[in-house]
Amino acid sequence: MKQGRKVLIVLSTSGTPESALEYAVKRASEEGTGLVAFYPVDSDLASEAFDSFTDIGFIGDKPSSELSESLMREYRQRGYEELGRVQVLAMEAAIEYEPIMEDGNFVPQVLDVIGRYDIDLAVLVSRREHSFIKYFSRDMAGEVKKQAGCEVVIFPEK
Repeated sequence: MKQGRKVLIVLSTSGTPESALEYAVKRASEEGTGLVAFYPVDSDLASEAFDSFTDIGFIGDKPSSELSESLMREYRQRGYEELGRVQVLAMEAAIEYEPIMEDGNFVPQVLDVIGRYDIDLAVLVSRREHSFIKYFSRDMAGEVKKQAGCEVVIFPEK
């Protein structure tokens, strides 16, 4: 890793495995560089959740805007908690830390952060897909790895 370039940990909305956090902090510490923690708030997540709830009959076809807003608030709250968790680890390791939470689509967001923050290593979490669904969805962590232009390490979701 080049001096001054940073390590990025992309936090998962479903919880980032401790092993991924420890790896990112260790690499940033060993390289003497900063750690950027990014929590993406992808509005498509709400749509996916609604689709799942609709499929199992938990909610009707048209969820209310209040339900959507509530779900997005929950994602953001979880993001603050995850960013705080990383901050504690960064403080304990005495490394520079920068938290980021932004709305948008996952792959373009992550690629933008990699470019903006001079990232040399990105640590991501791949979503665990149910066997049937994996044939119809794309691997977003894999998409980032293909396009990132930096080292990418992917951990499985917890």
